[in-house]
Amino acid sequence: MTDRAGWRDAMESELRAVGRELEVPPASDLTAAVRQRLEGRTVRHRHVPALGTGALRRQLVWRAVPVVVAALLAVLIATPQGRAVVIHVLRFAGVELRQEPGPMPSPRSSASLPGERRTSLEKARHQVSFPILVPAALGRPGEVVVSDGGRVVSLVFLRTPYGRLRMDEFAGHVDQIYFRKIVSSADVTKVQVNGLKGLWIKGPHDLVYVTRDGSSATASARLTTGNTLIWGTRQVALRLEGNFGKTAALAIARSAH
Repeated sequence: MTDRAGWRDAMESELRAVGRELEVPPASDLTAAVRQRLEGRTVRHRHVPALGTGALRRQLVWRAVPVVVAALLAVLIATPQGRAVVIHVLRFAGVELRQEPGPMPSPRSSASLPGERRTSLEKARHQVSFPILVPAALGRPGEVVVSDGGRVVSLVFLRTPYGRLRMDEFAGHVDQIYFRKIVSSADVTKVQVNGLKGLWIKGPHDLVYVTRDGSSATASARLTTGNTLIWGTRQVALRLEGNFGKTAALAIARSAH
């Protein structure tokens, strides 16, 4: 199955779910709109078979299908609930990927996560509830930042062959969202990291931190640098960001222990 097919499957599931919850407008509203449009056309008389024939019934059913689909799409686009479902694309390893206009990114120097505190790697290990993985390919990080009461730890590598790199780590709970990315489906590729699923996101994109109550921390909104690799283990989810290619990013991720 191609990557685009996977995204289509996710979208199809969302559309089916909203189809069970949507409140369809009263039929009278649609009837009035259809009548008004038909009255503007010239009526042409032609022979119509008897309604009782099976052929005509099948013909009418197939003609009705595009109308039903169009009506469903109209409701999805017209209602906030519908737009939210269409916009939502995929959740993976604590990260939600969306296709929509994101919050206004802050300048890179001012964007920050809630409660950021710089500390040492040793102290950070005692302040979080998950193991902190460090990629051997990069050595010790130049900066370690613990945010939001130990919910996220960020390792910043200042001098690498690829420039400045950042790796965010957080508990690997699939039912919690930590970051929201505004991306295009064409920029996302499935990969494997040590036999586990991962996502490679090509190009800069809007990124915002999601707080414990599910709201976006607007002060954290920023445009990412370069490309991003997302993967996870049973205990921790990881997000690696920097100006590297996919091969280099995978090599760094595989060396994280």
